[in-house]
Amino acid sequence: MALNVLSQAGALNPGSDLWVVPQLGKSQWTGKLDWYLNFQLCKSSRHHSANVPVFLNEVLKETEQQKFYRPMPNSSPMMIASETLLPNRWVVVVPWDENLGSWCESISQVWSGLQQPTMRVFLPPGQSTGNFQQAWSKHQSFQDFTVVLD
Repeated sequence: MALNVLSQAGALNPGSDLWVVPQLGKSQWTGKLDWYLNFQLCKSSRHHSANVPVFLNEVLKETEQQKFYRPMPNSSPMMIASETLLPNRWVVVVPWDENLGSWCESISQVWSGLQQPTMRVFLPPGQSTGNFQQAWSKHQSFQDFTVVLD
């Protein structure tokens, strides 16, 4: 089992259930996929969750109830079910923070949480397959997936 590199011509072909990309503005592929996803990535990047009113938090605390709303931090991965729009099941946007190690760790957590589906990773600009493979191996021994260079 080995890591395979796809050419740009084959990047959007079928073959993996999970496609992982950096956030918009960090990869040319994310913008291309956004078009196929009816601009869901762009729309969600502008969305801000509403804050729970202070009085509701006070009531919850006084009644010893658990909070039912936990806003996700902006650095959390975002998943879109894409099987009707692309030849895969999911597109996951994992925010790129210029640290390949932490990016691979986030991808590993998402991938494991989805029961390890077949995967294609669209690398951020300037990242090599070798560097990615080295960073990935610190979190997972599984190497049977594809990557696409930016």
